[in-house]
Amino acid sequence: MPAEENIALIHRGLDAFSRGDFDAGVEDMQPDVEWHVSFRLPDLPLDKAVYQGHDEVRRLWAAFRSGWAELTVTLEEVVDAREDFVVVRTRFVGRGSASGIEVDRTIFYVFEIVAGKLKRLRPFDTEAEALEAAGIEE
Repeated sequence: MPAEENIALIHRGLDAFSRGDFDAGVEDMQPDVEWHVSFRLPDLPLDKAVYQGHDEVRRLWAAFRSGWAELTVTLEEVVDAREDFVVVRTRFVGRGSASGIEVDRTIFYVFEIVAGKLKRLRPFDTEAEALEAAGIEE
């Protein structure tokens, strides 16, 4: 699938998450999608590191959003896009709903897209880690 189409898929998913439309969000995901979680915060009721399948991703998104009084997730840059992999830099800015803890964090994601649908999403702390995981040399 051309890189432009994969990037459009990622934008659709981020838009669906931002507006809370979890059903629209999973439309562009493989039935056995794997969504890896990178960090835990006191206000987020996340119970595992990998969520698999549409139902688990919907549950993850609902739990994740419920932990924030304020939340903005921005795709800042497409770092690289090749074949089935897209590496992006995102920025999470938010305030925990119960703790009031403020978060401003950059996370790099590797999106693996197979047959026009998201197969796997993995987060990384650094661009180098993300590129290596995607098999892309800097």
